Amino acid sequence: MEAHFDAVPPAPPALPEPPVPAGPWPPSQSPMFEHRFVFDGRANEYFRIWIVNLALTLLSLGIFSAWAKVRSERYFYGSTRLAGVPFEYTAKPLPILKGRIIAVGLFSAYVVAGQYSLYMQLGLALLIAMLTPWLIVRGAAFRARYSSWRGLNFRFIPDYGEAYIRFLLLGLPLILSLGLLYPWVKGKQKAFIVENHRFGGSWFKFLLGPGQFYPPYLIAWGVLSAWMFVFSMLMFGVIMASGSVRSGEAPAGLLVFGMTAFMYLGYFVVLAFLAASIANLIYNHIDIDGRRLRSTLKGQRLLWIYAGNTIAILGSAGLLIPWAKIRLAQYRADCLCLLAADDFNDMLAERAIGVDATAAEVDGLFDIDIGL
Repeated sequence: MEAHFDAVPPAPPALPEPPVPAGPWPPSQSPMFEHRFVFDGRANEYFRIWIVNLALTLLSLGIFSAWAKVRSERYFYGSTRLAGVPFEYTAKPLPILKGRIIAVGLFSAYVVAGQYSLYMQLGLALLIAMLTPWLIVRGAAFRARYSSWRGLNFRFIPDYGEAYIRFLLLGLPLILSLGLLYPWVKGKQKAFIVENHRFGGSWFKFLLGPGQFYPPYLIAWGVLSAWMFVFSMLMFGVIMASGSVRSGEAPAGLLVFGMTAFMYLGYFVVLAFLAASIANLIYNHIDIDGRRLRSTLKGQRLLWIYAGNTIAILGSAGLLIPWAKIRLAQYRADCLCLLAADDFNDMLAERAIGVDATAAEVDGLFDIDIGL
């Protein structure tokens, strides 16, 4: 979950739809019922929120961005329902604003240091790297603390020692293996994020070993390598046919543009299928006290949405960003459900503890990947 606002009226209460049995189940086992996630946000509603947020953020020189973030997050949370009950985002803008000021100050110092001293910039980069595990833990704790459903808060239990092992120390064998350990390291990091979450008094369990992340990544690497090999052969054929090799006057501009476009096209296609595969792999192996998530994202459909959203945003000079975000959120919710044998009434609340927003804003600014 990312950052999260106030002008949106609360969603009206809705009666939960009767759960759908997901069986068949053995007589000795309680039947599991399918509770589907529903996203009922609308592009025209969110556009009004988005355009006001954008205007006020520009007029306030960025100060309103914290309020804009809360308003947007509250809309998306409130438009997402499970068993007829909407999620809630309860963070306040002022802590987010403080976190953003610190994050922007740190980033500005990093940029300015590069103009005066390479060593100073490297020192700041090292400092940010050393802070990364702490930022990940605190950012995850902030997002969980201010996310709730049925009046119960999510929580993320800090474990800084394990965070430094998985997000910093494992970087050394990753480098020494020339990237071959990347899926394994990624699996260890995802397991850390999942297993330290809880909802109410229920712990999250991750029923997946880090080695099981290899198949989707190996397929993605293989497809991308084949893609670039085919492209190289095609470009070599074009050069040979045009006589550019003999004359030594290769059409540099055309080749550079073609290679860049083809490379990004291949990356775009592989990214969509990999994103769907990894998301399904993670969600389908999460257990919450016997309740299981099920994700059915399709790479082809996700690719179509990514492509359509990109074209729409570029063609509209950004005005269709709200439509693109609603469209993606709708598909993700449609592909996610919770399998449970109960009505969630036995879930107990835990005492809520406030969490500072600074880390959440810093990791967002430096694009640290902590999402599920």
